[in-house]
Amino acid sequence: MKINRLFLYALPAVFALSSCVDLEYHEVSLRDEAWTYEFFNDGVKNMVWDVYAQMYNNELADNSTNFLASATDEAQYALEIGAVNNYYNGGWSTANPMSSTWTKSYTALAEIHTILENIDKVDLSDWKYNDNYDIWMQQLENFPYELRFLRAYFYFELFKTYGDVPLVTTTLTNGQANNMKRTPADQIVKFIVDELDEIAPYLPITYTDEPYAEIGRATRAAAYALKARTLLYAASPLHNPTSDTENNPAGDKAKWDEAAKAAKYVIDHAKTWGLALGGYTANWGNDAFFNKELILGLGRAADNAFEMANYPVGVENGASGNCPTQSLVDQYEFQDNGQTFGERYPGETIDLTVNPYEGLDPRFGMTVVKNGDEWPTNGTQKKVIETFVGGFNAAPKYGATPTGYYLRKLVDGSCVTTADNQVKRQHTWVVMRLAEFYLDFAEAAFYATGSANDATYGMTANEAINVLRNRADIQMPEFKEDGAEWVKRYERERLVELAFENHRFWDVRRWKKGAEYFKNISVATITDGGNTLVRSTKTRSWDEKYNLFPIPQSEILINSNLGQNEGW
Repeated sequence: MKINRLFLYALPAVFALSSCVDLEYHEVSLRDEAWTYEFFNDGVKNMVWDVYAQMYNNELADNSTNFLASATDEAQYALEIGAVNNYYNGGWSTANPMSSTWTKSYTALAEIHTILENIDKVDLSDWKYNDNYDIWMQQLENFPYELRFLRAYFYFELFKTYGDVPLVTTTLTNGQANNMKRTPADQIVKFIVDELDEIAPYLPITYTDEPYAEIGRATRAAAYALKARTLLYAASPLHNPTSDTENNPAGDKAKWDEAAKAAKYVIDHAKTWGLALGGYTANWGNDAFFNKELILGLGRAADNAFEMANYPVGVENGASGNCPTQSLVDQYEFQDNGQTFGERYPGETIDLTVNPYEGLDPRFGMTVVKNGDEWPTNGTQKKVIETFVGGFNAAPKYGATPTGYYLRKLVDGSCVTTADNQVKRQHTWVVMRLAEFYLDFAEAAFYATGSANDATYGMTANEAINVLRNRADIQMPEFKEDGAEWVKRYERERLVELAFENHRFWDVRRWKKGAEYFKNISVATITDGGNTLVRSTKTRSWDEKYNLFPIPQSEILINSNLGQNEGW
């Protein structure tokens, strides 16, 4: 069966979007209403596609200057002028709130409510004898459930980013919108969970058997996965008011119990939904959209912009981009005994002639390009990478890696970025994949039960993690720890497994551990022609107010009822 990819970045915009960022629900359509709601294929269908387009992760849209990994201990952006550096260099403020989540989400919500309140006006009777009539009717019946999934998704994005936000489920006039007050986060979470529970049974398990076999759309698995992720965030210290990271890290255990059950539901039903864990590198590359582990992904047509942004300096048109830190490398464990790189080599200098990376977790080599590796993989540009000072891909060349490493994960090495004869490949950005929910379950089960070896939910936290570590291409020593040592190792495992998938930035915030992980970043300088690694520390700014984003000042000027997040 032919599968049609839904490439969200190129979908047509239907509404004339306001240049303001206010909570604007009275959008103006460019299309005549009768035409829009009668001509299904180019009208309401494109409206739905336009809402999907709003999901596109703007941090990965065209290049990597706002790739959130470089605002964490995962990476350092190669150029100091990169916008992502504002998250820790003092350039972040209410006047420069960085994220477009407020605008993107409320724009999408305005569109969703407009469609939901008018979709009953769609009249396909004139096309009753058209060959596509039954297909159009089937899609029309499904659209409200897809739109409600998207509404839950955007409210999760708002909750994750700002905490309390206005909760609106209908279109509003300008006056109404500009007088809204923020709804407590727990009520936002309840709305998301209730909405997903209600619509999930009506969403298709897969679209391969649906009209046009389009993928990249809301499925039953995506709904239950979003529910599980939402409940995990709601149970975390940032949103669990009785939680104390030192004295009572679990806080309200009932929240963790809900999160554990929701994640376990995803795991238990994965096979029924056609999901399965696979090879680690199958999560990116030209065919990632068809990876059975993918629950929800955003596709982009053939391109090599991300590769240009992240290929090493010295590779034609390479701009270095997001360079993995020594802090990240230090967290990878060795296969023989589970000792980390940082534990085995704790000194300021490391002798590279003995190949200290040998025997590291295979995910290291799938994520990081180090000195001496051949990269990229395409035959036109493949070369031995030199990250030592004076090397072909290193300082003093402008824009060379400031960390001693380059990024491999998510970067398609088969792309050719030369001036002529370029090769472009399709890309998929992971929104949710199955492995995340083994980790989500492990975390929630541990805090709900107080033990990593408690089988209350039919699986222990350690068993869930070991499923991932026992994959054929990983094969790492199993988890057996408990207590504080387990927490430390779990947080390391989550970093390693989900590196560069836009989790670390949010995980550390919901744990309220920014001062622990983000203030001091270790980087490497490779010297002696590649024979010696020298560690150094970069200190970044961290303030507890960074756990939540500022409400844009432009919004507060329009609507003083919104107030501002603490500290901003």
